[in-house]
Amino acid sequence: MAKAGFRILMCRPKYYKVFYAINPWMSVDNPADNKKAVRQWEVLKEKIEQCGAKVVVMELEEDAKDLPDIVFTANAGIVRGKQVYLANFTHEQRKPEWKINEKWFKENGFTTYFNPDIPHEGTGDALWINEGKVLLAGVGPRSDARALEDIHQKLQKDGGDFKVLPLKLIDPRFYHLDTAICPLNDNLAMYFPKAFDEAGQNELKKHLELIPVEESEAQKFACNSVVIGNNVIMNQGSEKIAKVSADISRYLSSTIFGDHQNAEF
Repeated sequence: MAKAGFRILMCRPKYYKVFYAINPWMSVDNPADNKKAVRQWEVLKEKIEQCGAKVVVMELEEDAKDLPDIVFTANAGIVRGKQVYLANFTHEQRKPEWKINEKWFKENGFTTYFNPDIPHEGTGDALWINEGKVLLAGVGPRSDARALEDIHQKLQKDGGDFKVLPLKLIDPRFYHLDTAICPLNDNLAMYFPKAFDEAGQNELKKHLELIPVEESEAQKFACNSVVIGNNVIMNQGSEKIAKVSADISRYLSSTIFGDHQNAEF
């Protein structure tokens, strides 16, 4: 969730391909078309800019040629002000990404933190609500709850204290928090309830008005949308929840975009 005028980091998919599978949606038998991915990425970048955000592009060098998933920059870390808590990825295939991400953030004036001992996968498992006073924190498949204390300690140095709300993810299809819930503003979110345990569902209800997403649309990554001001960029197959969200919160305008179910854009 970003306000119009915010900067959004994207990474050009120069080396994007699928040669391993680390989630239920990926398959080496269905490899991504790099040229198609680049075209879709360009369209997505243009749509984000049309919604009023400024796109900053991370350009890759040769050292990233075997790191196809580095293009998913939300996973790079958790940003607060000019600080970033870098991801320590669970899967060996993604572990080297942190060095490239650290280099980019340092070159762009950020203070970086990295914990090599505990897995945590950045904004894939961390979403800000309540004007940055509450951090929704997914734990389970990819991110370890033990990282949350360190994240809280480090990131409160810029912007003051905030509350961390741990949410256990229980469905391996929704391995990151941002595949299971999408804040539309500080008080409203769409989510797939069955991705969370009962305690997590109850905690979410205390903090947000929630719009449930049907399983068929959740599997099309409806919750993995991009929200910029009043605009929501959604994945193809999210038409029902797009209409429901617009009916509940009339200021929202949704745009349906491509298909990235096999980790394509």
